[in-house]
Amino acid sequence: MGFGSCVKLGLAILSVGLLSGIVPGPTFAAKEGNKQVICIDPGHQLRGNNQLEPVAPGSSTKKAKVSSGTRGVKTGKPEYMLTLEASLLLKEKLEAYGYTVVMTRDSHDVDVSNAERAQIGNEAQADLSVRIHADGASSPKVQGVSVLYPQWTEANHSIYEASKSAAQMILEEVTDATGAVSRGIVPRSDLTGFNWSTVPSVLVEMGFMTNPAEDQKLSDPDYLNRLMEGMALGINKSLSVPADEPEMEDSFSISLPDITQLYEYTNGRLSRTRLALSSQTVQVTATRGGWGKVETWVGEMWLHIGDMKR
Repeated sequence: MGFGSCVKLGLAILSVGLLSGIVPGPTFAAKEGNKQVICIDPGHQLRGNNQLEPVAPGSSTKKAKVSSGTRGVKTGKPEYMLTLEASLLLKEKLEAYGYTVVMTRDSHDVDVSNAERAQIGNEAQADLSVRIHADGASSPKVQGVSVLYPQWTEANHSIYEASKSAAQMILEEVTDATGAVSRGIVPRSDLTGFNWSTVPSVLVEMGFMTNPAEDQKLSDPDYLNRLMEGMALGINKSLSVPADEPEMEDSFSISLPDITQLYEYTNGRLSRTRLALSSQTVQVTATRGGWGKVETWVGEMWLHIGDMKR
């Protein structure tokens, strides 16, 4: 399909720096089409809060509402500043995929407890809640990235597999993008933010601010960009949609009421791209259940057609 057809389709490239005023179309992966939501929780805040809250609903065990976090041994940067910098960059990258992103905070001077942060994700019915942190250790030699996820319990069994799978995919993409040492995925039962979550949840430890070299990397714009790019890729992969239905040849037109995200089909799953179609009428050439194939200048792509009138 040539350039003229591209213009006719109104294809918008939603990539960082190329948004051109285009607003991306709009949990548990139960949400259809363009409606997936991600909650990002930048760890810590300007001041910690040592008041206690239950570590889990109904628990008699209590922990501080928010700890103060660590600090860079080389840069002097506090963890709460780094986590918000990283989270805002991640938000931009996820919105380029068309996700709706909810933030638990977008400034430093807040007082939001770990249980309250989890509840923000719950109320948003997030498909995935992503907690952003950096690590610290007594030895300056310790380094690497790890991704934590909720340990299996009767209370969280419905989110366990999705959380674990997302943790693995995020870790793989982050280490591929940065070359950072992998410290693996780690189940945790003692984290308030996990125990109060009713949606799939992970916590990314981006690296050790107590390691001078890693601390400097985490404040390097190029490294942080690659780290967040890897994280966005992993999140996007974890939220890909199963497409087990056979492909059926078809031919019909549908009217897209809004900006509609385009997906690519790989190994039985549909993953978001940074491409979208503007409101228009398009020709569908094949279907897979509630998904339709369209031809674009970058090749065959898929979009969610659901119950759109044919």
